[in-house]
Amino acid sequence: MYTEQIKDLERISKAAGKSPDFVQGGGGNTSVKLDDELMAVKASGYMLKDISPTDGYVVVNYKKIKEYHESVDFSKDIDYEKESGEFVRKNIVPMEGLKQLRPSVEAGFHSALLKHVIHTHPVYSNIICCSENGFELSQEIFKDEGYGFIWIPYINPGFMLTIAIIKEVSKYISDNGKFPQVILMENHGLVVTANTATECIKLHEEVLMKIRDYFNISNPYPEVSIEELENGDFISNTQYLTDYFKGKDLQASFFDDTVLYPDQMVYLGGNISVNGSDNKMNINTKTGEIIYKTNEKEALTMEETLLGFIYVVENIERNNLKIKTMSSNETDFIKNWESEKYRKSLLK
Repeated sequence: MYTEQIKDLERISKAAGKSPDFVQGGGGNTSVKLDDELMAVKASGYMLKDISPTDGYVVVNYKKIKEYHESVDFSKDIDYEKESGEFVRKNIVPMEGLKQLRPSVEAGFHSALLKHVIHTHPVYSNIICCSENGFELSQEIFKDEGYGFIWIPYINPGFMLTIAIIKEVSKYISDNGKFPQVILMENHGLVVTANTATECIKLHEEVLMKIRDYFNISNPYPEVSIEELENGDFISNTQYLTDYFKGKDLQASFFDDTVLYPDQMVYLGGNISVNGSDNKMNINTKTGEIIYKTNEKEALTMEETLLGFIYVVENIERNNLKIKTMSSNETDFIKNWESEKYRKSLLK
C-alpha cells in the first residue's frame, strides 16, 4: 500500500540530501501526501540521504494537522507551541514495519503545501536569506519566474512558522490565483513544493542554479572530509576550512555573535574552542587544523555545518552584502526548545 508514494519520498529525500551544500547533518525535511488524509514526512533528526521505504519517516494524518493550524484561536491562553507538537504526535498513524519515530517539527507547514515538499538549508539560498536585504534580493532574482514565490521574515520554527506560511500562501493565492511553489525563509532556508516528485526535484535544482548564476558561483562546492586519528579523535581534511582558519584573527565568541540560522546553533552552539583543546571542535588558527573530540557521526555533522556557515559568511561578504544574524530572543528560543534538544541528542 502506498508503494509508489513512498518511493517518491525516498527519491526526493535522496535528491535533497545528496550534498552538504543542500543540507548539513540531520537538517531539512521532505514529505509526500499519500492520499486525502495521510502524509509521509521525514522523522526528526534523520538524514535525508538515509530515508528508505522502511525507515526514516513517519506517517501522520495531515488533514487533521492542517485543520488544527487553520483554526487556532489566539485569544485563548494556550501554549500553542507545546500543544501543536503534542497534536502532531497524537496524529501519527502506525504503519506495519515502521519504527515508532518522531515526525519533523515542521510537519505542520508540510500539511498545508502541495503533494510533494522539499525543505533544505542550501548555502546558496542562505546567502540571500542571511543578508539584511534578502527580501529585495529575492524579488530581483525571482520576480519573473512563473512558479511564484513568497518570502517569510524570520519567525520561530515549529508552530509559529506554520501559521506564517499558511497565512502567506493564502494571501498569495488570493492575489495571484495560483499556489506559490517556492518559499524563502529568512535566516532559515528554502522550501519547494509540487504535485509530482520529478517537478519538485527539478524546481529545487532550478532555484539553486538561478541563485548560483546570480552570484556568479561557478566553482564546485568544497569537498567535506574528516579522518580518524589513532587516539579516536577526528581531524578535518576539508581544505577550504584549513585555508580559511589558518592565520585568522578569530575568537570563539565570533560563532556566538554571528548566528545565521537554527542548525548552526543546534550542531555548533557551545561546542567550539579556538586555540584550545577542551571542546568537541577545536580550531587552531596558527595551522588551520580542526580536531573533533566526539564520535564520527557528530564530527561529520559539525564539519558540514561549519563549512556551510563559513561558506555563507564568505559569499555574503564577497558580494558586499550585510550579514543578517538572529537576535538574542530568537537564539534563546532555539537554545531552550525541546524539539531541537531532541534532534541534537540523536547524534550521541
